[in-house]
Amino acid sequence: MQTKFLDLARLGKNDWWRYLISTAVILLVWLFTSVALALVLIGIGFSNNGSIDIDPKTSEIAGVDPLWTVTILLLSFLPLLVSLLLSVRFIHNRPATSLITPLLKIDWKRMAIGFVGFGLLLGVACMVESFVYPGRYQFTFKPLETVKFAPVILLLIPFQAASEELLCRGYMMQGIGLLTRRVWIPVVISSLIFMLLHISNPEAQVDTLLMLGNYLLAGLLFALVTIKDNRLELAIGMHIVNNVFVLLVNSTISSLPVPPVFTVTTLDAGYGLVSSIVVAFIFYGVLHFVLRSQKVAGTEAV
Repeated sequence: MQTKFLDLARLGKNDWWRYLISTAVILLVWLFTSVALALVLIGIGFSNNGSIDIDPKTSEIAGVDPLWTVTILLLSFLPLLVSLLLSVRFIHNRPATSLITPLLKIDWKRMAIGFVGFGLLLGVACMVESFVYPGRYQFTFKPLETVKFAPVILLLIPFQAASEELLCRGYMMQGIGLLTRRVWIPVVISSLIFMLLHISNPEAQVDTLLMLGNYLLAGLLFALVTIKDNRLELAIGMHIVNNVFVLLVNSTISSLPVPPVFTVTTLDAGYGLVSSIVVAFIFYGVLHFVLRSQKVAGTEAV
């Protein structure tokens, strides 16, 4: 019988002090590198303007090319990812792949399925919004601008999204799962942590409660999909396409100031929450149907 995803933490050493040390290492490395990179951005802005002027709505620094802002923001997640993987390997003495799957190899095809499937649902949700609210989506495609950002987004977003999934749905959810046999507890707690990690995003300032609801729902969906599928690849693929989507659709208030093909002039947190609930039910429902069908087919084959 395949090991349950939450039980993968039991493969290694799980003393409380190991979690304390590894969490401290991960957070300190992430904080230190984030601050260092932020100082680089501030330095660029100061050298260009002779002063520091930060837009509170977008967190952009005047005089700094948005490409630099996006690049440095995404680069800050690489030290987080590296420190997390090294902590799991050398402090907990278990394979880093145990954060993702109970199998010996990562299923890249499954990750691609999550990317494509969730991406299609996001596209439909945007199309519905454009019909319900005519004029909200403006065609703002500037080939040279968008193409300039594309390599950075396509190269670094997978690392950024994977680091968040490995931290919240892998390390944290599995770690909390050691304390209880009730699956909903690690699911909810890890999702709340995921929500809090995004509370400083510019989007959250539009309608804090509704946007926090959006982040919480995303965390719950990724967590439930992971538990249902007993592996993390689908959630990683879903998270990647959710963030890469800024190349196609982005709002005027965004933590990633990327010039998209379509710009949303109004960030509607209410519609976003409702559409996210619908998308979540559809994706999870399809996953449940597919896994059940595979189980039935396997039983009949035996």
